Amino acid sequence: MRQSLAIRLLAVAAVWLAAALGGTGWLLSTLFARHVNDTYVRQLDNQLTSLAAALDWSADGKLALTRAPADPRFELPYSGAYWQAQAPGATLRSRSLWDAEMPATVGNKVAGSHAEIRPGPNGQSLLVVSRPIVLASADTPVTLSVALDRTELRAARQAFNRLLGWSLTALGAGLLLAVAAQVKFGLAPLARLRQALATLQARRESRLGGTWPSEVVPLVTEINSLLARNASALERSRRQAADLAHAVKTPLAILANEAERLPGEAARAAASQVEAMRRQVDRHLARARAAGAASTRGARIDAGPAAGELARALTRLHSGREIDIQVEGDGHFAGDRQDLIEILGNLLDNACQWARSRVRVKLAEHGGMLEVTVEDDGPGMQAEARELATARYGRLDESAAGSGLGLAIVSEMAALYEGGLELGNSELGGLLARLRLPAGQP
Repeated sequence: MRQSLAIRLLAVAAVWLAAALGGTGWLLSTLFARHVNDTYVRQLDNQLTSLAAALDWSADGKLALTRAPADPRFELPYSGAYWQAQAPGATLRSRSLWDAEMPATVGNKVAGSHAEIRPGPNGQSLLVVSRPIVLASADTPVTLSVALDRTELRAARQAFNRLLGWSLTALGAGLLLAVAAQVKFGLAPLARLRQALATLQARRESRLGGTWPSEVVPLVTEINSLLARNASALERSRRQAADLAHAVKTPLAILANEAERLPGEAARAAASQVEAMRRQVDRHLARARAAGAASTRGARIDAGPAAGELARALTRLHSGREIDIQVEGDGHFAGDRQDLIEILGNLLDNACQWARSRVRVKLAEHGGMLEVTVEDDGPGMQAEARELATARYGRLDESAAGSGLGLAIVSEMAALYEGGLELGNSELGGLLARLRLPAGQP
């Protein structure tokens, strides 16, 4: 599984946001719950103070209110708002309690306040505030309790938590999108670097240019250093191959001259071996030069004029046979012009050697590749022979004249340029050679 910097950054941001927003949600929910509890407790304290001011002993020794409570819910049965005054031998409670009594047992204390949670009528859970008071008309202590149903409190908390959850979810999604945009913007230089490398590969430029952020500059510098070292190594290899070929050609020429002085069959055998060695030297020299050119190519060459020049030259060369060479179409080649001349020259020369009277060349450019088809009206080639012709060291007819590179070398040189060579049967009756080479970017 490939690792993605963007996914890793987004994953870390998502985890951090989830933890931060989750903690924030819990803190806000806790603070809101405490605020609601405090608000309700203050409300109960105010109601208790108001009731205490209105509570008094009647002439017959009973507790009574001198004025009606301000909250109308105290008059509605089981409304959720209750009060009760209790003294030895006397009890007075709100109409809302109806036939029930407020539990006198101490319930759970509410954190941070003097309120309690007690069970109420009809299964209600009550928030209760109680206070012992002494009325001015008597010294008998009275316990006054005021209660509210916690359903409203829970509903308020649930509504707040629901709104808070949606808000934090929307905030988290927005922040995650912002982080994604930030990651994309932050990693954009890497994407641009990848595109620049692809362009450099396609055009075979010598170095990576452009303006880059300070964090990417060291990487670009290392890439340019690597390209410079690679180009230098290729150039040294090409020079060494050329020097080696030059050093070997002179002894080969001497051996060829000496072979001519041998008698009869020995001269032919020696000349054949010398020619084989010369072909190998030419082969490796061509490959070394093509390898270097394929790695450093940058210019786009018009393939049509090159094919036309070769056609005219080969027409003159084979003037005694009156071969008609037709060149159609055009295209570009991203590489060394001499390599193109050598590849096309070998294909055209091979076609002219075997053609009866006609050779047809078509050039076209498709999908960034130059496609060249060379056809002749000669005897053609069997499938086994075509395979041998493109195999390494392949040469079908040692007696035939030519450059000595062979179709196998054309195939290898095309492969160095990330292209290829295919052989088949032509509509003209002979061999069809389909060559693919890079066309480069305009």
